[in-house]
Amino acid sequence: MSHEHRPDGRLRVAAILVVSIAVTVIDSIDTLAVLLGVAALATAILVARGKLKFRSLYKRLAIVNFFVFWVWLTIPVEWPTIQLNDLGITLALKISLRINLIALSVSIFLMRMTGIDFARAVVGLGMPQSLGTLLALTVRSIALLDNTRSRLTQAMRARAYRTSASFRTLRVSSQLVAWLIIHALVRSERIKLGLAARGYTTLRWPTRQHSHWHSLPRSEWTLFVGVVAVILSAWIFSRLWT
Repeated sequence: MSHEHRPDGRLRVAAILVVSIAVTVIDSIDTLAVLLGVAALATAILVARGKLKFRSLYKRLAIVNFFVFWVWLTIPVEWPTIQLNDLGITLALKISLRINLIALSVSIFLMRMTGIDFARAVVGLGMPQSLGTLLALTVRSIALLDNTRSRLTQAMRARAYRTSASFRTLRVSSQLVAWLIIHALVRSERIKLGLAARGYTTLRWPTRQHSHWHSLPRSEWTLFVGVVAVILSAWIFSRLWT
């Protein structure tokens, strides 16, 4: 499928922006909890229908909540007396809800979108084309590093290498980082040559002629309007409840 015929992701990216702004503005824990529950329910439905891979979602949430763990370890606790602070607990709870809500929203709305699709969407929303190119190349480079790391790790395991608390593990790990950088640079040069052979330019590659907003699929508009409606409903109900 050529990039000209890929689905337009502008409304999905706009929905992520709306969620991010709303999560930042909303200060009620009840409202954030309700929104997180709705996002978790939508995620569970997508996983059950096979549209979202549980393994990738689990890894993403594990990484995010590892950061949340350090938030709970530092903000609510008063060191060195190791006493809990009520204001710190409230702040840590809000941060936890916000981070997980944004992580689930990104997982849902950017589902099956590549880095290039995401770059074209943000360019279509008004980002300069040069920054869109930089974003696409950044996402591509991160994926390249992860793929290279997986290949090197698999090769080390094939040679019966096992990590342990020793100087040898530290030395091999440092060599792994060096080889990772070298392999990534070599593959990046090959990708650059391939893009140049296909007429790559910094202004042309991540962009396309976007269609008019009114011609976008109804499903995309339904998704965007539904996100706005859920956020407004949760905010209104929290105001009435208090």
